[in-house]
Amino acid sequence: MAFAAALYMLFGALSAFAQAPEVLRIAAVVNDRVISVLDVVNRMKFVIWSTGVPNTAENRRRLSSQILRNLIDEELQSQEADRLNVSVSDRDVDKALNDVAKRNNMSAKGLVDILRRSSVSESTLRRQLRIQIAWGRAISRRLRREVRVSDDEVDGELERINTLRNQPRFRVSEIFLSVDDPDEDEKTRLAASRLVQQIKGGADFSALASAFSQSTSAPLGGDLGWIQAGRLSRELDDALLKLEPNQISGPIRTLSGYYILQLRARRQPESAGSSDAVVDLHQVVLPQTAPVDEVAQKALAGDIRAALTSCADLAGVIAQIGTKESGSVGKIKIRDLPSPLREAVSELKIGQPSTPVTSATGRTLILMICERLEPKKKPLSRSAVRRKLQQSRAELVARRYLRDLRRSAFVDLRS
Repeated sequence: MAFAAALYMLFGALSAFAQAPEVLRIAAVVNDRVISVLDVVNRMKFVIWSTGVPNTAENRRRLSSQILRNLIDEELQSQEADRLNVSVSDRDVDKALNDVAKRNNMSAKGLVDILRRSSVSESTLRRQLRIQIAWGRAISRRLRREVRVSDDEVDGELERINTLRNQPRFRVSEIFLSVDDPDEDEKTRLAASRLVQQIKGGADFSALASAFSQSTSAPLGGDLGWIQAGRLSRELDDALLKLEPNQISGPIRTLSGYYILQLRARRQPESAGSSDAVVDLHQVVLPQTAPVDEVAQKALAGDIRAALTSCADLAGVIAQIGTKESGSVGKIKIRDLPSPLREAVSELKIGQPSTPVTSATGRTLILMICERLEPKKKPLSRSAVRRKLQQSRAELVARRYLRDLRRSAFVDLRS
């Protein structure tokens, strides 16, 4: 688009001619409302500041079309909220601004101060938050008519959750770009690929999700929380299983559009060896000789393990070995142990000696658990399952809602 060329020139020197007529040129008309080049420039400044993307002409070129698309969607959302007489107070926006600041470990005042020092308009962020709130309320009104979750559906979901209980759990964030028109597929794929490049180049995933994702998770920086394998579509599940923590996927095509996933953490299935369990741990520390006689150490470790048939044998064996470091370690959570010790005890039964393990100081240990306290698991409530189903259905309704608004809108991109 021709307006992009003006955008690049205006961006770098905006402060010098903020009142110049060029920035008031029209970038797009959405029904009867105008999006100006200045609107695009202000959002561009905010996106580059919040994501950490280097402020280069190439990056501005890559981001400009997606920024304009988002501004058009926001204008459609704002117009629909106005049509429904949805109101958003300044107090609502203040609260949302506080939430953004908290997610970034700062106060609202601190966030506003940083924006000002960076020559980024506070009004740009406040307008985006106001539209997000209004759109959420517009969706809620539609949900009351369209989203019903029956008791049978809750029963089915509880059964499905139980069958997935032994599957890994993933802490996931997402960026979603919809494809409403097959003719837009390649353009959207390229936009998703550019976002992946920005993230790999150091841009902040959550900030990009807030700026560009078309999912209802966008206000949360794309955070989906902890999910189990099998809860997403097959394409997304397959991608997650291939990721390591802190890695991101490439663009993943689904029926509705392109996803970029970030695997933030992974938990293995819950078991008797849960790392959240608290254990009463004891250790027998083998005598240290110089030089170390590995054959003798191995033989001694075998004798000790043979003598330890239960926790009742510990006192006698420790007295016989005579190392002052031997004895009770105390009650400790398995996850807090150093990795070699954690692996040695995670699957131990009470009163069972571990295989020999080397401590961080180089000493050989034999460990034994004399008590295990498993964390209490809260039963999954029907109301929580119902809310989860409603949220999933709300996501689909929101996408369809915005798609219908796009299709019925008059949008004129100005050259």
